[in-house]
Amino acid sequence: MVWGVFPVDPLSGEDKYYIFSRGSYKVGRKGCDVIINKDKGVSRIHAEIFVDEMISLYPLQRSSSNINSNVRIRDCSKYGTFINKNGGSKEKLHEFPDKETTLKDGDLISFGTGSATYRFSYVPLQLFVYCSDLIQVNASIQEKVSSIGAYLTSNFCLECTHVLVHNQMPLTKDLIDAILAKKPLVTDGWLEVHNY
Repeated sequence: MVWGVFPVDPLSGEDKYYIFSRGSYKVGRKGCDVIINKDKGVSRIHAEIFVDEMISLYPLQRSSSNINSNVRIRDCSKYGTFINKNGGSKEKLHEFPDKETTLKDGDLISFGTGSATYRFSYVPLQLFVYCSDLIQVNASIQEKVSSIGAYLTSNFCLECTHVLVHNQMPLTKDLIDAILAKKPLVTDGWLEVHNY
């Protein structure tokens, strides 16, 4: 499962961030994995996001309320980090045990004085791989795809986000449909980069 941290205000000039692997991600003004410049109340290292596990979800399992993210956020700041779960009121992380809580799909996270608000979201990553059967895809590729929380399919559909290509891939109707749908073409090397 790939996670995204996206600015709620798309005109803010702030970047979108994607989380592809387990680990910790610092949030702050500079030298962090997630850089926030919009709010002057954001500390140099303001918060930390911990991804305990990446999980692959089949597209039909994607009910937002049922997704267990295995992602936590901890406040490390002076001015605070606030969470708005399911459209409720903002809660200050300083008031949670150990100044941390688990994030869920759709949670709003505000940093500093509150003008920098981001949505924590599940990003479906479904790779179309052209072959007659997924069993033909070697275990190494299947493991890499699963480790970044993505899903492989041998049937092209518009929900596919990427096309996994091989040098020996013949040109077929499905492959042409994927190209016409402007789906990004990636190689297994792309999986290596996102599997650090």
